[in-house]
Parts: sequence; C-alpha cells; structure tokens
Amino acid sequence: MATRTEVAKLAGVSVGTVSNVMNNKSFVKESTVEKVRRAMAELNYVPDYNAKSLASGKSNHIGIAVYEMTNPYHAEIIQGIEEYAAEHGYITTVFMLDNTRDKKLDEICKRRLDGLVNFMSNELPSDFIGILTRQNVSLVNFAPENSFIVMNDYTGAMEEYMRILRDLGHKNVAYLSTTDPTRFSVDTRGGTFLARRKEYGFSTDDDLIVYNYNYELKSEEIGYKNIKQLLARGKKFTALFATNDLSAFGAMRGLHEAGLSCPGDVSVIGCDGLSLGRYMVPSLSTISFDKRACGEMIAGALINHIENPSAAPYTVLPVKTSAVLNESVSAPKQ
Repeated sequence: MATRTEVAKLAGVSVGTVSNVMNNKSFVKESTVEKVRRAMAELNYVPDYNAKSLASGKSNHIGIAVYEMTNPYHAEIIQGIEEYAAEHGYITTVFMLDNTRDKKLDEICKRRLDGLVNFMSNELPSDFIGILTRQNVSLVNFAPENSFIVMNDYTGAMEEYMRILRDLGHKNVAYLSTTDPTRFSVDTRGGTFLARRKEYGFSTDDDLIVYNYNYELKSEEIGYKNIKQLLARGKKFTALFATNDLSAFGAMRGLHEAGLSCPGDVSVIGCDGLSLGRYMVPSLSTISFDKRACGEMIAGALINHIENPSAAPYTVLPVKTSAVLNESVSAPKQ
C-alpha cells in the first residue's frame, strides 16, 4: 500500500501539503491540488483514517440519532447534513434508537464520534450524555448548556392558519398531538394553539386535544388512533391540526373510515412539508421549511464547533417556517 510520503515525492510537494489537500484546506493552490490528486490516483493511495484519527484525536465521523427511520422529514434533513459533511471531509452514520436503544447507545459511545445530532423526541439517559461530554463530542439537540439547539419557530405559520380557519368560519378546531401535554405546551405549534385559540374564536374545550406519546408507534399510526379517540369522545369539530404530516395522513384515513370527507366535513393541517403530501387526495395543507438547507446549517455549525471548539459557542439555530395551503382546507359545511 502506498504511503503519504510516496505521494508527496511523486507530486513534488511536502508531506504536509499532501495532508492539507486531503483535508480540503482552501489555501492550497489549485495546481498543487491537481498534482497531489494525480499522484494519489497513480499510486492507488487510500488514506488510513484510523491512523489519522489516532494522530489528530478526531474521527471525522458525525452520528445522527433518530427513532422513526420511515419518516421522510428526517431523511430530507439528513441529506443536507450528509452532503455538507462529505464536502468537508466527514462521514455520517444514522443510528436508529428503537427497542434496542441501550445497546446502540453503548455502540455510539464506542465509535468516538466527533459530533452527534439528536432527532429523538424522548429523553436520553444522563449517563450516556455524560460519556459523550467527557469524550468532547459536539452535540446538537441535547441540553442547551452543552449543545446546539435547532429551533423550528412555527408561531407565524400557526397564526396564519388560525386566521385562515377563523375567516373560513371554523369554530371547533381540534389538535392531534404525538407528544405528551408538557411537550405540547412548550412546542411553538401547541403553545401557539393553546395561547391564541380563544382570541381566534375557537372552542377552548380541552377534549378537542388528543395526546398520544407511544414511542413504539409510527406517526401515521398515532394519527389514526388519535382521530379514532377524538371521534369516540363525540365532540363536534370541523378542522384539526396534526403534529406532523404522517400523523395527518393517519387521521385522514380514520376520517374516511368514519364516513367523513376531507375537507368537506373536516379540514386537516399537518406539519413538515413532505413532498408526498402534494400527491395525496386531497393534497395536504402543511407547515413547511427548507429541510435540506436546515441540514446544511446544522452540519456547518457542528463542523465549525468540532474544528474550533473555543471559537464557536453553543447557540440556537433558528429555522423559519411557512404555511403552505393546499386542498385539505375549506370552509365548514353550513
């Protein structure tokens, strides 16, 4: 196997220059980069990243923890993370923390990651977070004091939809939540709904809110169960919000089985802006944002912190959202 020294000799540069090219350093002349690349190709040089990791104390490896691998929402953000990371010399691994979570948490710690992005909605053990902190892993979406926090601000989009529903004549508006009451109230979706529903002329009957935080179920299954539970309560409602698009799809299925049409009998609003929603019948009204750009922003902040830990303090990464009105919302029947 060829060595870095042999590459440097063939290219007529120093070993340090070869390292700078491999690390995508911007200050290396393009002509020098081309010479080094040609030498690497001619010698079939394959970098030894294990040796590099031992020498630098960095693995150039970012982990992503998810629970619901089937949700396209995460896939689109992860695509942005992976593309940005790859361009900057990092690899990414997605860890699905399902019913074998404890074993996988141990494996994550063994990987000696440089960074870990958390898309889990349930809490992770404090001893696990403690190990990551001691390993100097840069974190996203853990406790604010030791990680970046990605903050999707749904307030404006929620208020826009509440105005739309009010102007269309809706009075009894439900909410199907995939979280518990505490998380629902602090999330800008649920918090805005609770704080503003009276102002917009909606019913304040809390029985119009259904909570289901069973992490063993997929979002669409939760939406389906939630609408069944809401219908069983016998409450009148002409519109509903769902925590995400998948749970909205499940709710729409439940409405159909109950002989109710969307939006004729019940208007439905999801959240996430999944492209799949545009092809539903009716197309789903939703709250959306640029998920690939969000992934790039996460990766950029994370890699900057990995490479400059003292110069990049942890902070909030704000994400703007917007209301995307489609066919699943209309005026209520008179």
